[in-house]
Amino acid sequence: MANHRRSFWLALISFLALVILMLSTNPVDKIIYAVVFFVLALVFMISFGFFFIGLQKGTVGTKDRFRIIAVSLIILTLLMFRIAQSLNWVDALLLAFICFGLGFYISRRA
Repeated sequence: MANHRRSFWLALISFLALVILMLSTNPVDKIIYAVVFFVLALVFMISFGFFFIGLQKGTVGTKDRFRIIAVSLIILTLLMFRIAQSLNWVDALLLAFICFGLGFYISRRA
């Protein structure tokens, strides 16, 4: 139960930090705001994934941990491409291959 609380509070704090960052800064002014945004987004997705899986199953296993991190990284990469407006069909195909590779790696690893 303590892990659920920790992941809940980390998800909530990172979400609130994301909202404050989006409302108070402009990433065009300084690139460091964009870096902080993506780091906070990654922390939010991972902690929310741990919280959600912990609520469903009770514990987060090794395979679940790998899946949460892989899905978070894929979503973050997709978000980076979309924000930069550079996601064409070649990049999407490459991202799909990376997703399949991570899925295969996770299924063999855990």
